[in-house]
Amino acid sequence: MNKLSLSAAIASALFSLPSAANFSDSGTDYSNTITDSYVGEQAAEPLNMANMLLCIMKATGAENFANSDYRALVDSAQCEGRQDSDSSQAAANKISYSEVVVSSSRANSQSSQDVTVWFQEAEEQDGQYIINTSVSAAPSPTSPFGELQFTFKHASGGDKGDLNISVQNGQNVISLINTFEEGGNTIEQAAIVQIDDALGNSGRGKTKGLDWSQNPPVPIEYKLAYNEDYYFKQVGSDPEVCLSRNNPRENAHRYSLFNATTGALLDIKAGFNFEYISSLNGQPQYGFIGEWGLWTEEQQQLGYVPPTTITDDDGVSYTVMTAPGKLVRQTKGQRPLQDGESFEYWNGSSSTTVYWVESAGQFQTDNGSGNPDGVDTGITQNTYFWSPLLRQNVNYLGNGSGVHKVAYTTSETVRANDAIFNSGAIDLTCYGDCPQSNISLNDAVNWTFTQSYEDPSSTGIAYSLDPADMTLKLSGQPVTLNFTRDDLSNGQEFWGASSGEFVLSSDAGSVTSWDDLNGQSLVTYRWEMGVDTWSQLTMLKNQADQSFYEFDKPVNFIYTHQTANDRNGESNSDGKQVMLEYHGPGNMHGIPWEQADGQWNAQFSITDGTEVHTDSNGNRYVVKATGIDKRFVPAAGGASDCTNSGLDLNGAALLTLPTAANIPTISTTWADKESLTVADEPWVIHGEVQAAANE
Repeated sequence: MNKLSLSAAIASALFSLPSAANFSDSGTDYSNTITDSYVGEQAAEPLNMANMLLCIMKATGAENFANSDYRALVDSAQCEGRQDSDSSQAAANKISYSEVVVSSSRANSQSSQDVTVWFQEAEEQDGQYIINTSVSAAPSPTSPFGELQFTFKHASGGDKGDLNISVQNGQNVISLINTFEEGGNTIEQAAIVQIDDALGNSGRGKTKGLDWSQNPPVPIEYKLAYNEDYYFKQVGSDPEVCLSRNNPRENAHRYSLFNATTGALLDIKAGFNFEYISSLNGQPQYGFIGEWGLWTEEQQQLGYVPPTTITDDDGVSYTVMTAPGKLVRQTKGQRPLQDGESFEYWNGSSSTTVYWVESAGQFQTDNGSGNPDGVDTGITQNTYFWSPLLRQNVNYLGNGSGVHKVAYTTSETVRANDAIFNSGAIDLTCYGDCPQSNISLNDAVNWTFTQSYEDPSSTGIAYSLDPADMTLKLSGQPVTLNFTRDDLSNGQEFWGASSGEFVLSSDAGSVTSWDDLNGQSLVTYRWEMGVDTWSQLTMLKNQADQSFYEFDKPVNFIYTHQTANDRNGESNSDGKQVMLEYHGPGNMHGIPWEQADGQWNAQFSITDGTEVHTDSNGNRYVVKATGIDKRFVPAAGGASDCTNSGLDLNGAALLTLPTAANIPTISTTWADKESLTVADEPWVIHGEVQAAANE
């Protein structure tokens, strides 16, 4: 949580548009699912911090406990709103619970509620923050945000800030100041916004953000004013810009899938909360286990040892087992090339962008302006390159029956109860980069951990894998990394590795060339390994019946976008095919994003109700956006549209931004939480009150 980047809830409050009406005629999961929407705007970026802290506070459930001290777990990943440029980063799918200790007090129903929170970031040992909040008024018809003061600081560093929401002279006023250290420099972000009415239809503000293109980043100031129809802003001394608040472009960044017949939510559950006994203090502790590994609330403490036995909420006990890597099944598919589709091609010395030009039947390089240059690259059949749309390396299959195609793979992790283990351990044959056993640190960092190259024309190299431990073995020795991340010295990096191609040994007789391995009929495998939990395989064995727990698998499918199904009515992505991966409600990845004018935008967004997938049982699924970032577009008449509607920036210019001097001093220390008496068992897990709170 470096510099505690906060998100868009405050931006939503300031610049929100009415959400589209929910479907209400059927009462299904689809119609009952609410879509969160907010406006993404550069001038509001200095306010980004407020949403994450408010998310943390909301997730503590403090409103349920007027006078209590207790422990809670907050999903940091959800509050930080992690998302990379292509919305597909594997680590972003993790649940990352952070521990908080809460002390809440309120003298009576007429007084303020004061809450102090000690927050320990799950993935940063020094990510300790103290938050003091005083809520003096609840939201009301005239004050939709209520009244509160929210002050925070890093427990040992210089990061600190203050959020103040108040009513002044009939106006709702939101003020924020945040200071943090970046590259040895103290950075300051600030905002002040006056909202004229309870509906938030008009107001003005001033914010101070940062121009991150400079080193060190330099301050940049925004002035803004808005009404129901327009949003008027000025960046520094640049010309004034008028944006329309009507018909904004929508970037859908979260989607859920629903059964096209019943409207039932496709609810994939890839993990669960658990209890275990700490090896540090012998007391019950809590964590989460899932597809990406195991998290516990004490994992940042010195001397921590991961639990080997855990118990779920139903009282079922499991033995935790970890394999040093994962066997990944690769099922082949193919699709036609699309006119203008781009790829990243490695020509032996550097990477270059190439485009498929349908009319010429050839690949052409970039002319420097994002278009083909008209010259044939000479790329031939069985050439591999990276596809941004499919998010993987693909193989150009050449011209078959007048159709130029590429081959791709759909990947899934093989687990111990997979059908290939019905008869016990399996034998595998490897071609290409076949890994050694017991890989040393030196071999790993120098990338010398594979054996002599084995071409498919050879007999390959024999391996085995037993479901009892899910560890690949070469001549009985494990294919594993004999070091941890802590063994890497300064300057050394090793995130993991992937092997060459494996096939079941029973299929090896049909392999004589790379064409056989790349063919559509043969399922292949790879062994992936690393020093982090998401590069390894975490398994649970039921202690009662010795069966393995089966985590739900993500759903992978190819989606072809059409203009008729474009949320914004745009045609530039018509016919574009992408590989989508669904990990559960609100967690679908694969739509490419691109950067323009300092902001990331989805290349396309899908209209609610669009049918996107049919599973192997014939069940059809439609999509619905559950999170939308709306972007204002330039007004047709330019700045005059804003001025003619009565907007000007004079009032914004008169506003005074808060400074670091306005941040109240927090005298509370990190050690003060030790004086509280709190139960070991959390009362709240990300906003949900637990049974322990009533015991």
